[in-house]
Amino acid sequence: MTSPTLQSTTPQDLARTDATASRQPDPPTAVIQDDPVQLWTALSNQATEMMFASAQVIGHRTGRMVTAGPAPSADDLDEFSLMTQEKFEAAAESSSSVAAHWLHLNQQAWTQMCVQLQTGMTAMLSAATSWNPVESMAHHVTLFAAMSPSADAHTQFSNAAAGLTRRALEPLHARATANAERLGRPDAAEDAAS
Repeated sequence: MTSPTLQSTTPQDLARTDATASRQPDPPTAVIQDDPVQLWTALSNQATEMMFASAQVIGHRTGRMVTAGPAPSADDLDEFSLMTQEKFEAAAESSSSVAAHWLHLNQQAWTQMCVQLQTGMTAMLSAATSWNPVESMAHHVTLFAAMSPSADAHTQFSNAAAGLTRRALEPLHARATANAERLGRPDAAEDAAS
């Protein structure tokens, strides 16, 4: 995200930038990244936190619109225009993050497919060129293991889906929680009342 220029920086922009930077979610630990249940639980918790923060922000802004009536103040207009601007910015950040991670996942999937193809072909050739039944059985066991889907592949797929979803949610979560924190301060309530 680019920083605003000095000419167009408003106090709301500074407060939003500070709050967003301070509320960036911590990356998941290595323990969580290996366990799909913990990954999806953390993602669910993050989504729930975002929904509660969004409800708080929507309630504050709706109340502010009602209080402002047909003649909103300059601060009210700044806050109302910020609603649209931040949604576009968060959507752009989210789609950019998802696209970058999607490319990374495609590269990983391609590499994994090539390795599995090579392993399968090697096992198939070994089984086809066996000299005796004992060697043939051993090579067929290796071939069966190479061709069988593993639990790791399912775990990796689940973890990749959770990671992709988390990257889509992070910018939205950061904006919602930063706004809830900013609008929940006592000085924000006083500004809205005046």
